[in-house]
Amino acid sequence: MKREICEAGIPPVKIQTVEDGMALGRAAARWCRDQIRRYQVKSVFVPAGQTPMELYQIWQTENPPELKDLRLLQIDEVVTGPQKGMFKDFFRQHLPALMRQLQTIGTADEVADLAVLGLGLNGHVAFHEPGLDPHFFSGCVRLSPSTCQYLQLQPGSWGLTYGIGAFERCRAILLVVSGARKHEILQRLLQADPALPASTLLRHPDLTLLTDQGALGGEQRAGSERRAGSERRANRE
Repeated sequence: MKREICEAGIPPVKIQTVEDGMALGRAAARWCRDQIRRYQVKSVFVPAGQTPMELYQIWQTENPPELKDLRLLQIDEVVTGPQKGMFKDFFRQHLPALMRQLQTIGTADEVADLAVLGLGLNGHVAFHEPGLDPHFFSGCVRLSPSTCQYLQLQPGSWGLTYGIGAFERCRAILLVVSGARKHEILQRLLQADPALPASTLLRHPDLTLLTDQGALGGEQRAGSERRAGSERRANRE
């Protein structure tokens, strides 16, 4: 299902909703294919983590021709503590066929044609944490307590990251939000909550928001409907 939202002063945001994770991966792969052809793309910002897993599985097993010679730019990395470099390890494990094309984050001074991004539970994108300048481009940042807890990092860990200032220079952006745990933060994003770093992306002229029924609350609604149906049947009996 595709639709658009438009807040005052914000360009229309394309929203595509799918049923589950595998459909999410397929939709993300189609978006990448179409945008690569449309913009003659040479480079893409890519994230580590659970959000792009199905997309990377498709890339790994099917090796789409549009990925040939494409530069994949890692968007963030943990740079302190025992788990330093964990995202590079993630790419080695989940995208080994494309490691020669992956440019690990170093000086973080690149600009990519496209960005594939996830939405954090606190509204961050990459490690652009709440409280940073909305147009922060890149650098080392102290990770928030919630980010450290979610990634099981030592409190006070640091990350190296690109920020919204880098992503908003891309020709097109795909923001992927999946799972029921992202429902609340997605609703805040759809309301353009200024406290969320991701809300700045709503002003990008070519932003697509790709989400599943879980993030939109579909799982909860379905569960409520099933419970209500069971109660009605019990009452009739």
